[in-house]
Amino acid sequence: MGGEPPFKIGCHTFRHSFTVHLILHGRPLKFVSQLLGHRSVESTEVYTNVLTFDGAYCLEGVDFH
Repeated sequence: MGGEPPFKIGCHTFRHSFTVHLILHGRPLKFVSQLLGHRSVESTEVYTNVLTFDGAYCLEGVDFH
């Protein structure tokens, strides 16, 4: 209990988590890209590559409502 987390957590950790959350819930990449302030949708597409890495394993047992 307590102690330091096993990895460094910063403001970008929350930004990435929010982005993945939006994409997993079906928000269009163009919309997410605008929210993040990206100049192009290609910058946002990087998140879809992360999600395809092992998405099924990460979402095992998760129930979205």
